[in-house]
Amino acid sequence: MGKFLNLFRWRRNRLERDFDRELRYHVERRIDDLTSQGLASDEARRRASLELGGLTQVHENVRDAWVWRWIEDCRRDLRHAARTLRRMPTFTLTAVLCLALGIGANTAIFSLVDQVLLRMLPVRDPQRLVLIDWRGNQLADGWGSGNLMSYPMCRDLQAQSQFFDGVFCRHPTAVNLSVSGEHRQVLAEIVSGTYFPVLGVRPHLGRLINELDDQHRDAHPVVVLSHDYWSNAFGGATDIVGRKLVINSFPMTVIGVAERGFTGMDVGEAAALWVPAMMKRQATPDWDRLLDRRARWMHVFGRLKPEMTIQSAQVGLLPWFKSVLESDRQLENFPKTTPEQLQAFLGSSLQLTPAAQGRSNLRRSMREPLWVLLAGTSLLVLLACSNVASLLLARGVARGREVVTRIALGATRGRIANQLLIESVVISLAGGLLGVAAAPAVSAALLARLPQDVARASVSADLNPRVLLFTVVVSVATGVLCGIAPALHAGRVPLATALRERAPSVGGVRLRRMLVVGQIAFTLVLLIAAGLFLQTVSRLHRKGPGFESQRLLMFQVNTLISGYDELDGQRLILRLLEAVRATPGVDSAGIAGHMLLNGTSWNTQMTVDFNGRRTTDRLVHCSPVSPRFFSTMGIRLIAGRDFEEVDAPANPDHRRYRSAIVNASFARRYFGEANPIGRTIGFGTRPDTPTNVEIVGVVADFSYRGIREETDQAFFPFLDVPWSGATFYVRTRERPENAFPAIRAAVAALDPTLPIRSLRTVQDQIDRSLTTERMMATLLSGFGVIALLLSVIGLYGVMSFVVTQRTREIGVRLALGATPSAAVWLVVRDAMILVGTGAAIALVAGSALGRVMAGLLFGVASIDAPTIALATLLLAVVALGAAMIPALRASSVSPTEALHAE
Repeated sequence: MGKFLNLFRWRRNRLERDFDRELRYHVERRIDDLTSQGLASDEARRRASLELGGLTQVHENVRDAWVWRWIEDCRRDLRHAARTLRRMPTFTLTAVLCLALGIGANTAIFSLVDQVLLRMLPVRDPQRLVLIDWRGNQLADGWGSGNLMSYPMCRDLQAQSQFFDGVFCRHPTAVNLSVSGEHRQVLAEIVSGTYFPVLGVRPHLGRLINELDDQHRDAHPVVVLSHDYWSNAFGGATDIVGRKLVINSFPMTVIGVAERGFTGMDVGEAAALWVPAMMKRQATPDWDRLLDRRARWMHVFGRLKPEMTIQSAQVGLLPWFKSVLESDRQLENFPKTTPEQLQAFLGSSLQLTPAAQGRSNLRRSMREPLWVLLAGTSLLVLLACSNVASLLLARGVARGREVVTRIALGATRGRIANQLLIESVVISLAGGLLGVAAAPAVSAALLARLPQDVARASVSADLNPRVLLFTVVVSVATGVLCGIAPALHAGRVPLATALRERAPSVGGVRLRRMLVVGQIAFTLVLLIAAGLFLQTVSRLHRKGPGFESQRLLMFQVNTLISGYDELDGQRLILRLLEAVRATPGVDSAGIAGHMLLNGTSWNTQMTVDFNGRRTTDRLVHCSPVSPRFFSTMGIRLIAGRDFEEVDAPANPDHRRYRSAIVNASFARRYFGEANPIGRTIGFGTRPDTPTNVEIVGVVADFSYRGIREETDQAFFPFLDVPWSGATFYVRTRERPENAFPAIRAAVAALDPTLPIRSLRTVQDQIDRSLTTERMMATLLSGFGVIALLLSVIGLYGVMSFVVTQRTREIGVRLALGATPSAAVWLVVRDAMILVGTGAAIALVAGSALGRVMAGLLFGVASIDAPTIALATLLLAVVALGAAMIPALRASSVSPTEALHAE
């Protein structure tokens, strides 16, 4: 910066010297001409100066045409602004802190919005990536969440070189990684051999998985590590290539480390390693249908050719896809279907959607909350702007004499306005700098409260250059917004009138009132939004999960990924269940195949045999459970019986689901008032689906995937079919946290290498399931409190200003017999008009915001009259308190002193 300034000064001085020489040359030539015509030397010099219009004026006109003059003016204005603000530390600190609150919160939220919602994948030409999705009935079983297709379909699409420069697929999963006797569970991606080549990701060390690693099943025991995981778990060891790692008890060789910054296709769930699809049996030992066209589990992506659009590729693929469907139909193992199901299958199509940002469950769950929070912080910035603008207006009134004097001495109104804008921009940049310093801490606090228990190495609290650029833009824009009102006011000062007045100009009252109305409107919108989310959290807690969560803990184990076969793993789980039940301080324990309240489930459609065969009209959420599971959870048995030990199959080699317990919602929907006990159901909706599972019990409804949801549920004996893992639910006699060491000891006594996951209280699990709602309520409440404070300050400032300006009027009223209470009412009424106007504007804006938030609320309307009334009452009471101070001061005005002051 110093070199630039020195260069600027040198260049400016050189231009001025050159111009002076040229101007003197022309003046001397004109003097010579006039002298030769007979004029005296002094007269010739005077006339030459007059003809040029004055040397000083010429200098000024030329300098105004130079860009250097503009830079010089900015430099002087900046120095003047710095000196002026330094002389008023209280005003400067107040304004900077107001803006720092708004800009800091806005920067922190935008940092998360940028990473979760906006940032593209760090790969080659991400704009050309598309997600390929099957629209229609695949007649297939699914593993995973959304946008799933089979691995054979991915291979078929890889041959469509007319539309794509490449196609790849991936499946995220958790694996058990063993290194030097240490066992941990990490996130992995099972990928096709085209994954890295199509994405254009380069190796940091070694090589990456390619098509040669995607040819023969079980024949490519290789793994690639992410740069972050290699750095954190292995200390960035340079000899990592060639090392053996044990994945789910199967040895694999590290062949490379991916380049820095790439952590997979899912922001928020950073992959630690990648495994070839041909090694799926080892990566997911609990199920293996790699080449089954009726198994959908892969997310398929393609890279469009440069000249290809999404629409043209989608239309062009349709004939080929229809031929694939017809070919599938001719396969010997094609499932038996109803005419409706076959029509839905043959009517399927492929849909292509942009995938420059990859595919993310976190993005889908956080999209609406983050946009709402960004809107809330933007309101906070606008509120801070209006408050600072109001402060600048008040300060402008105090500087009225200075402004008028400068105009009288020749300064243009534009020049004055520019200086005032420079001052406000300096304040906003200082506020932005302070906000940036606080933003990482706010971002870190938000990251700690994200609603999914996933690895988040790809979401950071650090501020990247794009976020810093956003902050600079917001700061400058904020400075301009803050400075517009004072600058416009300064430009309208009537010079002659102002010079005749003894006191400073008293203008700007109407503009300050408008700013306060805006502050009140913004504040009320935030208060209403906070109230809606507080009610949502409260009602979700009141609803509860449908079972008794006190003194209840949970944990997970997975035996298959720890090297056990299905039968031995299930035997270990049963021994562990008995060990846990025998642990001191434990009342009871049960197991379930799926964890409750984590957003996932085993779900399927079913066939019900009652008054003729019919299929369920919605997904049924299922889980295998052990005897005493429902009693441990405190779930009421409405009819029939619980599972018993006799429900276990006599021959482990001939297991099948034989009995089921359904929830009350399932029973009401498909059996009405009839008794469901003894009725039969079956998995699937095909015509040949056997309905040989007998309903033996009905339990009360309770939450499965989340507290919001009311779902149909069916449960089956845990031993009916081998299950790879289990979630243990343990009811204790004392605080469940006290039992954690005993639980760890019980697991270690049976197998010290068996990892324990998600050891926590069920109340903690409930809180995790409500993280989004609690985060929204907490942050919007905090924003609302800050906004309320800023609005109160703004209202107090305006009313104090009004009282000061109306001192003479109030003195006259009191002298003519008005009571002090009348003087108080004069000020309070003025304040209530401002509050009422702001509230009216807020109601209109709040209705629009409510429609955006409707999907995030629970048990409360987006336009809720009690919430609006309570928020308005709170704002009115606080505003009344702010107005009472200057009102009481007005009532104590001495008429004699007020009139004497005039």
